Amino acid sequence: MAADKGTATFSDIANEVSAAYDFWLGTRLPPAAAVAMTTRRWASRPRGAWESVKRHFRELGTDIQTTDFTVVGIGDMSGDVFGNGMLLSEHIRLVAAFNHQHIFLDPDPDPVTSYAERRRLFELPRSSWSDYDTTLISPGGGIYSRTVKSIAITPEVRAALDIDADELAPAELVSAILRAPVDLLWTAGSVRT
Repeated sequence: MAADKGTATFSDIANEVSAAYDFWLGTRLPPAAAVAMTTRRWASRPRGAWESVKRHFRELGTDIQTTDFTVVGIGDMSGDVFGNGMLLSEHIRLVAAFNHQHIFLDPDPDPVTSYAERRRLFELPRSSWSDYDTTLISPGGGIYSRTVKSIAITPEVRAALDIDADELAPAELVSAILRAPVDLLWTAGSVRT
């Protein structure tokens, strides 16, 4: 898909090809004249990616639309692909995520509570992980700036991410998140390093 300025005409072509092959995800890729925000509203890119995720898990014998599963990710809820994607199943247990500003840790998230809070952030203009209600984060979790020198690793985070350290620099924690023993790594965000 190419919904960016200058390449958006490819979205029109993709719509036509999709219709010709009778493969339609129930969304419409933005037409050439559309603005980038349309992608966020229609959730076309994340929905297509999510169909691939669902199929992968289905082949493993798990229905992620009815069964809880653990996720770590790159992005935040203001991002069109990350944000939309993290709302496509109410069974997501987002254990950790990071963007260029923050590291979000929720070692034992409640799927219902965290889904509602992710939705609130998604609907909040220009939200960041710092807007997340920290009273909803499970014990041992938190939200940390990537500019700090080090982050204390709680026993709960150590267990959830399989970390063998009492503290890590933000870059080291990001590396540990990417290697975490979770069901899904949602790399749908944009990270500046």
